[in-house]
Amino acid sequence: MKTMELKVWMKPVDRMGYSQQNKFHKLMSKIIISYAAALIIVTAQTAHADIAFEDRTLTAGLTTSLYGGYGSSWVDFDGDGLLDVWISNHMYRPSLYINNGDGTFSERLSEFWQGKPFLDAHGGAWADFDNDGDPDLIELYGTIGGTAKINKPFYVNQASILTNEADARGLNDSFGRGRTPLWLDWNNDGLLDVYMINYLRPDTLGPSRLMLQQNNGSFVPISSMTMGTKSFSAQLAYFDSATHLVFGGGPYPNKLYRLGEDIPLPVAWEPNSKILNVKDVAVADFDGDLSDDLLAVRAKSEVNSWLHDPDNRRQVLVDVHKLSQATTGAVNFRLTGTSRLVIQVYGSTWTPDMIRVGTLGDKPAEYVFNFINERRWKIIELSLDAADPAVWNIMSENLRVTSGIYVGWNPDLAQWRIEVRGKTNFRAKFLSTDTEFTSVTTDGGALWTKNIGLEPILLTRHNGKFFVTDLGVNEAFECTSVAAGDFDNDMDIDLYLSCGVGLQNKPNLLLENIGGGAFVRVANAPGVSTKRLGTGGRVSVADYDNDGYLDLLVTDGGEHEFPFHFGRRYLLHNKGGGNHWLKIVLEGCQSNRDGIGARVVVQAGGQKQARLQGGGTRNGIQDDRRLHFGLAQNTFAESVVIEWPSGARTNLTNLPADQIHIVQENSNCPRS
Repeated sequence: MKTMELKVWMKPVDRMGYSQQNKFHKLMSKIIISYAAALIIVTAQTAHADIAFEDRTLTAGLTTSLYGGYGSSWVDFDGDGLLDVWISNHMYRPSLYINNGDGTFSERLSEFWQGKPFLDAHGGAWADFDNDGDPDLIELYGTIGGTAKINKPFYVNQASILTNEADARGLNDSFGRGRTPLWLDWNNDGLLDVYMINYLRPDTLGPSRLMLQQNNGSFVPISSMTMGTKSFSAQLAYFDSATHLVFGGGPYPNKLYRLGEDIPLPVAWEPNSKILNVKDVAVADFDGDLSDDLLAVRAKSEVNSWLHDPDNRRQVLVDVHKLSQATTGAVNFRLTGTSRLVIQVYGSTWTPDMIRVGTLGDKPAEYVFNFINERRWKIIELSLDAADPAVWNIMSENLRVTSGIYVGWNPDLAQWRIEVRGKTNFRAKFLSTDTEFTSVTTDGGALWTKNIGLEPILLTRHNGKFFVTDLGVNEAFECTSVAAGDFDNDMDIDLYLSCGVGLQNKPNLLLENIGGGAFVRVANAPGVSTKRLGTGGRVSVADYDNDGYLDLLVTDGGEHEFPFHFGRRYLLHNKGGGNHWLKIVLEGCQSNRDGIGARVVVQAGGQKQARLQGGGTRNGIQDDRRLHFGLAQNTFAESVVIEWPSGARTNLTNLPADQIHIVQENSNCPRS
């Protein structure tokens, strides 16, 4: 084989600023990777083939019915070493799937939970807050757009029964517009505290509050850490040689604290630009420097959309936000290809008399009531037949001046025309009873966009400043959730992005880490994408079958108002490969039992990897909290160093690969 000589001019690294150094090292990494590929013909495509998923939702026993989605939280609920999963189902009865150990799950919520369904459920997080050896659950709920007062539960595990003790524990945050909780030990007393992250209300009630656990198991707020922001979550991250609390919101990060210190640190970016429109953040060491980075996925705020679904051409879905309140505000569109039409309109601001059909506008509509997933919804419904001359054309323009929905059939063009005027929101289904719709057109095309894509942002940290670094993927994605993990066990952290735009999903994305925090998009990765219906998906990571390869659970839906907030579940099984792995399960003693706040550094083959036990939470999600390390072709870890929150240090050597290692802070711990 012909050899090649690599010549690169190098500016001395110590003369560069940190941002320049970071870009330089990534450039060099890409050059060297390309050079190696030319020499030994090992291309990125070969590595990509090692990451493949397959949909096992049905064979695993998870329902594929449409639900409200929103998020999922993984936990070993029954203590058998197998991961179970709680799915919030956003405004519907939640699900608790118990792992049977054979690759299947059984839905057994009613055995363990008698809570109130149909609350506006968002993110949930498990933790052994009382250090008694079993997991407890806090799930945060909304308050009808931040306008109501609703009692909130806190489920304490009492002999495998989830019992609501929110009032007794001081955690009934009735005004909070809840989003995602974070368990942490703020004052390092061995007792877990909880940050209840609330989205900003129109009033000043229900701010986000850090609740400090007392010795009797109750919680009280820390006034200096109470704040009102537009945030969905907060997370723990390790950088600047310490654990930090990173508070979301806009710009991101909104607040930054060294753990246990209530004076916020200055937040500065290099280059100096604010990070906006953040939907979700993955915290991990992406560039291998043993310090955490922040990977933020972004999408612009929602506007309006429709879905003419190719899988169901007899249905058109329309979702319009922020239509002008003025009588001149209108949206117009046409449906072609059907002579009989059923219109279903949703939302409390519309009444049957506001639907006006034909030139006279006198076709009556009526309220109907449907039960969907056990929840009762009120709908305005109207059935029309183009053969009826009374529905031909629409009212004249001088009469279309009041708020309403104007509908008419144009017999010359063989199409329905719909004009909506003067209301803030319009959500509707148009159903063809006999033929398929052939096209959908609008009079104001610029109005129909949503979740405009933006490039993901990788924030690294050095000397007290955040640096925006190049991912190597110069594409804008319409994605709302990001999962991080070493999916191919090659000793670096990869990414999976759940994506959607308007009322339909976009293809989900797999980004493989090729070293130094640079990524490549894996095109046509097996088993990655989900179906188009049901946007707003969130994705969690868990090795549910304990085979050492990280799997994914996508819960689509939850991002829209009824009836467009439904989505399917997708349990995506990682088909695995030939690389080795190990997992670390922490059991604290002087520290909190879950070991939240502990840091683990694993060395294998001379290469080090670091993980912070941060509880696994993101926007609406709690990932598998067991610390997973890919080991590539190494059959053991030379060393494992654990730094516990208490200050204790555990040193282990020669841990065998392909095993789950339970590590206790103190083997003689007096806890039960």
